[in-house]
Amino acid sequence: MTTVREQVLTGLKWTAGGKLGAQVITWAITLVVMRLLTPEDYGLLAMASVFVAFMLMLSEAGLGPALIQKQDLDETALRSVFAIVIIANISLLLLLNLLTPFIAAFFDEERLILILHVLSLQFLLTIFGTLPSVQLYRQLKFRSLSLISFLTTIVGSILTLILAFAQFGVWALVLGNLFAGILSVIAMNVVAPLHFFPKFSVAGMRNLLSFGGNVTLSRLLWFFYTQADIAIIGKLLGKETLGVYSIAMQLASLPVQRISAIINQVAFPVFSRIQDNREQFSSFILKAARMLSLVAFPILWGISSIADEIVQLFLGEKWHNAILPLQLLALMMPLRMIANFLPSAVDALGRPDVTMRNVLLASIVMPIAFLIGCNWGLEGVALSWVIAYPLVFFINIQRMLRVIELRLSDFFYAMMPAMGTTIGMYLAVQATAILLADHVDQWAKLLILIVTGILVYGSLTLFFNKRSYHEVIDLVRR
Repeated sequence: MTTVREQVLTGLKWTAGGKLGAQVITWAITLVVMRLLTPEDYGLLAMASVFVAFMLMLSEAGLGPALIQKQDLDETALRSVFAIVIIANISLLLLLNLLTPFIAAFFDEERLILILHVLSLQFLLTIFGTLPSVQLYRQLKFRSLSLISFLTTIVGSILTLILAFAQFGVWALVLGNLFAGILSVIAMNVVAPLHFFPKFSVAGMRNLLSFGGNVTLSRLLWFFYTQADIAIIGKLLGKETLGVYSIAMQLASLPVQRISAIINQVAFPVFSRIQDNREQFSSFILKAARMLSLVAFPILWGISSIADEIVQLFLGEKWHNAILPLQLLALMMPLRMIANFLPSAVDALGRPDVTMRNVLLASIVMPIAFLIGCNWGLEGVALSWVIAYPLVFFINIQRMLRVIELRLSDFFYAMMPAMGTTIGMYLAVQATAILLADHVDQWAKLLILIVTGILVYGSLTLFFNKRSYHEVIDLVRR
């Protein structure tokens, strides 16, 4: 019989392999697309995405995670959820199309109307993609999920690149993402097809709806605080400034999104399986914190340390204003990456209300920080993340660890070795950059800085953080 450990290792292998394999290709494509498109194109997509993504949070009413977390599940519940998903998404599709003129008026940008009409088709995809996805997660079929993700990501990115070369502007981004979503839904229905019709009844759904309600409210609040900066910048500073900011945020958060997606795709279903074994549960949490810290801090603080070279060499002079925001945003991103996997653990213990309270705090503190930061322009908003988010992180971590029954000191002790060694790396890279100044070619300088960072971090890790290093090596070997 397959053990939980083997399921975790298998899930991580396929999830990491699929997502990282796709990203090697798509990151290269994305950099080319960024050079072809303009800040205004990315600003338009960011404006539209704020409202579409908000409504997509409501599209499954939190019932997807509720179904994954529930130990015993029958076909009647699945049929009822299918009906709720159909009603919710048809309603949201109609609502978004009715609101498009008002959204365009809010940003004073008429082009948003057609963009929003096209993006509203994503609600139809959610109807047919929710339950097949749930079935694959419940069965821990990470191989199928990873192969689907790999295929759709690559195809969507290639289409975006082709349309960008053909000078489609913002439509390259819109149509590339939409086509990837269509292909994903088709593939999931081939692998895990639905063999039943919807049942328009909520009888016996009280527990699922309660769990899903907490999850949905948490998602809405999370969305509010993570997208508040987009809405505030778009309204107060304009679409070109928003385009620059969205690229800086995209570059800074790309590793967070990809690595968090790998961890969370495996973590929630596995945590749900072992929710009654608290000793094993806590052990998984601390080990994940050590391993995430070992990866997150050097990657993201490394990006911060060479932000100037990244922007100048890969994106070009038109993105010069993204350098300082990228440096600042990347500094706080490791905390977001580490914080992102803990809600999976808390939700698996049947406490989505804790996640909801955490996000409520962030949704109050962060928008206020963004409004204040706007007084100093783009850099002020980026700095508000660096100042305000660590406070939110500290308070929320304490709340979640109490539910998990872990001490705060143990959790931070798991993170500290990686943080300390990364600080040493950062200082070494900055010192090297000062010594090199303009004495070498920019590409040579970038290569020297990267090699310096790798050598210093690797040496310090082997000396001060052997435990986490060996855990990661063991995981890779297995």
